[in-house]
Amino acid sequence: MRPLRMPVAAMEHFYRGGAAIADLRGGPPRCERSPEEWLASTTARSGAEPAGLSRLEDGSLLRDAIAADPAAWLGPVHVERFGAQPELLAKLLHAGERLPVHLHPDRAFAGRHLGCAHGKTEAWAVLDAEDATTVHLGFRVPVERGELAGLVERQDTAGLLERMHEVPLRTGDTVVVPAGVPHALGAGAFVLEVQEPTDFSILLDWRGYAIDGPSEGHLGLGFDVALDAVRRTPLSAAEVEALRVPAALAAAPAEGPRPLLAPAAAPFFRADLLRPPEGADTSVPAGFGVLVVLDGSGTLRTADTDLRLARGDVLALPHGAGPLRMSGAATAVLCRPPDPALERTSEPASEPAAEPAAEPAAATGADTGAPH
Repeated sequence: MRPLRMPVAAMEHFYRGGAAIADLRGGPPRCERSPEEWLASTTARSGAEPAGLSRLEDGSLLRDAIAADPAAWLGPVHVERFGAQPELLAKLLHAGERLPVHLHPDRAFAGRHLGCAHGKTEAWAVLDAEDATTVHLGFRVPVERGELAGLVERQDTAGLLERMHEVPLRTGDTVVVPAGVPHALGAGAFVLEVQEPTDFSILLDWRGYAIDGPSEGHLGLGFDVALDAVRRTPLSAAEVEALRVPAALAAAPAEGPRPLLAPAAAPFFRADLLRPPEGADTSVPAGFGVLVVLDGSGTLRTADTDLRLARGDVLALPHGAGPLRMSGAATAVLCRPPDPALERTSEPASEPAAEPAAEPAAATGADTGAPH
C-alpha cells in the first residue's frame, strides 16, 4: 500500500466560482460555474452517480479500490467500528458569489426520512477570503415554524439573512457548521471543506440561482417535512464563537499534527495541520486520510518510498501505507475520519422539547446536491 496522487476533477454546479481551485490544483480549463472539487471521494453526488466519485490515475474508482481491501485502506479498527467506507468527504470550494441560505440534515433526520446513518455536519478551513467576506451562520433570534415557512415561500432572502448571525471570515480561520444550522458562505471564500459523507442539502433561498428550488430544494420530501430539519432556535454569540478557531492555519511548525477544528467536529471528522519544523519531520499517523498540500514543497516518506510533494497536490493515504513522515517546506492539511476509539455521541435536538408540533430533529443539519 502506498499513498496515491489524485487527478484534478473539477465539478460544475449551479453557482459561480472555482478560479481559486484552478490556481491551486491546475488542470484543464473550466467554466465559471466549477466551484467545487471533491477530493479522494467515495461519495456520489445526489442523483448523479458516478459524479462525485474520485478516480485514480488509471481511471478506476477509489471507491472500488477501498471495497476490494477495506482493512488495508481503512484499518481493521475503523472497519470494525464504521464499516468498509471512509466516513469522510473532503472538498475544495470557491464561492464566486454568495451561496444560498441552506442547511444539512442531522443523523436523526436522515435516519428517519432518508434511510441514511449520516447527516451532514461540516467544517471549513479558510484558505483565502476577501476583506469583506462573511458567513451567515445560524439564527440569532427565535424563528417560528410558520414564520420560516413564509420566508421560504416568499423567497424573502433579506428577511432570512437579517435573522442570522453574520460572521467575518479571515484567511486561516476554521469554522464548524453543525447539521441543521442554516448558513450561507459569502462571496470570495475559498475553503477546504471536511464533512460527513453525504450530499444532502435543504435550500431556504434560491432566487437568482440556476436551480429549481421548489422541486430540488427539499430532498424530495416536500418543504412541510424538510423544514423539520432546521434548527430554528437561536445560536448565542458564545455558541457561534465556540464553532470558530481564528488563525488555525497560522500555527507554528510542529513534529506532529496540529488539530484545526473546534471540539464540536470530533464525533464527525478530523482535520490537522502538517507543517514540519526546519530540519525535522512531522509524523503522519497510520490511517485513511486525504492530504491536501497548500503551499511549498517537501517529501512524504513511507517505509520504502519517498514521494515529492508540491503545492496543489492531493493524496489519498491508505492505512496500510503508514505511519508516514513529512519533511521540507510544505504546509498541508490532513483530513481524517473520526477517531474509531471515540464514543459516538448523539446530536442535540434541533428544537426544544416544549415545541411538540414538529417532529423533533436532532440538532444540526441538511444537504442535497445543492450548495456544498
